Amino acid sequence: MARGHGRILTSIWEDPDFLALDEKEQRLYLFLISQPNLNHAGLLDLTLRRWSRKARGLTSAELEKLLQRLEETHFVVMDDDTEELLIRSFVRNDGVWRMPKVMGAMVSGALEISSPRLQAALLAEMDRIPLDELNDEPTKYKGQDGPSIRQQVVIHISTLRKAFGTPDPDPSRRGSATPSKAPSGTPSDTPSQPPAEGGPKGSTRGRGRAPHAHSPAPAPAPTPAPAPNPVVVEVGEKTSGSSEPTPSSPDGDAPIDIDGFALTDSMRRWALDTFGPGLDIDYETAQFVDHFRAQCVRRPNWPAEWQKWIRRSAKYASERATRPQLRSVAGTGSRADTHTADDYTNSKVEDLFAS
Repeated sequence: MARGHGRILTSIWEDPDFLALDEKEQRLYLFLISQPNLNHAGLLDLTLRRWSRKARGLTSAELEKLLQRLEETHFVVMDDDTEELLIRSFVRNDGVWRMPKVMGAMVSGALEISSPRLQAALLAEMDRIPLDELNDEPTKYKGQDGPSIRQQVVIHISTLRKAFGTPDPDPSRRGSATPSKAPSGTPSDTPSQPPAEGGPKGSTRGRGRAPHAHSPAPAPAPTPAPAPNPVVVEVGEKTSGSSEPTPSSPDGDAPIDIDGFALTDSMRRWALDTFGPGLDIDYETAQFVDHFRAQCVRRPNWPAEWQKWIRRSAKYASERATRPQLRSVAGTGSRADTHTADDYTNSKVEDLFAS
């Protein structure tokens, strides 16, 4: 569900880091935290061409420069490969960490992150949540003691750490770690900065082709023909840059087959250790492969895309398990009169997992 408002702390106008930004950089930050599709983890899709249409005369190239400045000053973290942007201190500044139920929604939103760089940045933010400020008195539920607010938040953070494991913020191994300055306690305060990543990379969402320290270059895929030039359009038009079908090989293989994607033992262990035996990994992997064969699109990192699929599958399975059953008024008890909430949702695989 889209948000109806964005929360801006009045203290931001006393933050020396924010005041050091120029007018356009400040406006862009306020624009980002007021986006309707911003989730509780502070995650946004990186859609520069769409954003450039929100002000007369604004261009994708100018947005590119402004975002680079926000990243240099640690307000945001970006990944061109996965086309994701994280508002780094959003969980703390929006008060998400104070409310256990909202923290649960934050974990669900965080599981949407594909970028190891963004995962590492969000985990660093979890270390900076002032847990000692949370109430540690047991909560009451039906006359019995339950976990305190602090304990509930700690459980959510532990769940996130277990799901992410130890993300490598520099998959290409070409970055160099840069020590960060001491945190200032303001919206722009700086955690341990993830290693910079090398290599220029053009974006499929209309970003400029300036070199980026945050853009790892993926290993070249053995494709027989170059992919078509990316085209980004508004909703309702025919194509978009991130989902344009990639020409298949002469024998009809899809990109996922050409690139040689396969389920490895380490991937299977990761899924088992993270989500337990309740998730059918072979079934989900078969669904994943069938989906991308049908879509005939290429992803820069198939294992990361697979992990995203598995996280979403686990998320939907958990949501289905906690939804109450809905019964018809007649309520005869037959299958025709008894439905789960899933029967009223659009559960088509292509819709759930389409990028």
